[in-house]
Amino acid sequence: MRIIFLLFLFCVFPGVLSAQIKAEHPRNCIFNVGPTEMMFSAFQEGKTDAIFCQHIDDVGSTMIILDARQAELNDMNIEAFIIKNLNQKDWRDDLIANTVAILPADKYLKRKNTVSFSHQFAKEGNYFIIVKATSDNGLKEYIGQYGFSVGESDQWRLVLGLLALVGGGVVFLAWKSWPRRLDTTPTQKGAVEALQRAETTEENSEIMRED
Repeated sequence: MRIIFLLFLFCVFPGVLSAQIKAEHPRNCIFNVGPTEMMFSAFQEGKTDAIFCQHIDDVGSTMIILDARQAELNDMNIEAFIIKNLNQKDWRDDLIANTVAILPADKYLKRKNTVSFSHQFAKEGNYFIIVKATSDNGLKEYIGQYGFSVGESDQWRLVLGLLALVGGGVVFLAWKSWPRRLDTTPTQKGAVEALQRAETTEENSEIMRED
């Protein structure tokens, strides 16, 4: 029974971890663009139905979605850059070399408060998206930044390693606390056999006395 229980835990636990990783709370997907807020999300059509924001599971074609949370952005020109995160001090450092995708400036949010575009991620790693919102007269310019990872980045490997360590501890504690029913069975069997031998000896003694 204990073996079956352990196999059950090992089969179920990875799925639970995966579900927890992908079920990101919406507040973790929101970032500031000046005094306003936007929500970043992504999905990979044909691979999974999951919606990502902080971590995108795999490289390949990815739909990036930006949702405005305030109407102020609707009349502003929106421009976006996806940039490799190389721990640069400022996102403008080596901007041309580090930029992997650009969404040209336009009033994308005017009709439906959302804009989406596709990008083919070729390499795993850490990235961030820069969103610039500019008014027609140029007097207002808001800038926002949101970081995310793609594929098995070093940071994500560390997270998975910690989750695996916690999972191993849970399994070990469950195994240690599991009732030792199988250990008591031989003792009970031995007690029954001893009782049967005692009854047989008593019966033999009575037969000898009668003779």
